[in-house]
Amino acid sequence: MIGCARRIVVLVLVVLVAGGAWFFRDSLREKWRDVRGVAPEPEPSRELADVAHSKLEALKNGSSDRAALSAAELESLLLFEYRGVLPAFLDSPQVKMHEDQLQLRARVPIDKLPRMDGLGEAASFLPDTADIMVAGKLIPLDSGRVAFGVDEVTASRFPLPGRMVPRALQQMGRRDEPGLPADAMPLRLPSGIAAAYIRGDSLYLLARPPRQ
Repeated sequence: MIGCARRIVVLVLVVLVAGGAWFFRDSLREKWRDVRGVAPEPEPSRELADVAHSKLEALKNGSSDRAALSAAELESLLLFEYRGVLPAFLDSPQVKMHEDQLQLRARVPIDKLPRMDGLGEAASFLPDTADIMVAGKLIPLDSGRVAFGVDEVTASRFPLPGRMVPRALQQMGRRDEPGLPADAMPLRLPSGIAAAYIRGDSLYLLARPPRQ
């Protein structure tokens, strides 16, 4: 009887601890960062967009030969500087970088996506608006351009077959050119920038050399 009572008390304590950990999870996460000495990631803002814009201007006017943009700075540029160039139906774009990979997330109405013929009946399980994630790497092309090579695409966490990527890119306007992989989309870099690459958690931009 006493052993049974002890097990009940232990079970109640476990439930209380687990419930408290869930309720105070954000505070506990911040405390854990403090203990480890890890600073919280900054949120995208108008101020960060201005900082990133000043870095791009420095590359353009020749006062700097390289710049590094964090994920928060790049996302801030998308939200506050270049929002007009993004499709209007693209909601809540997010940027993350890890090692040499760039990850883009956004909420997109399914009817705005390229045709997904290869999904078959699986497409019926997708909601009207899906969380789309595209992960890939930057591939150097000629000066002033890079290509975004797609490694992975998910829609509401449902992985899309890799064979669908080339067709989807073609529907988005991709054109074949020598040396360009079928699963990569060429992109022109902003004025004054010759090359770009990802290293760690930053996007590095290299200025065009001055004309002689």
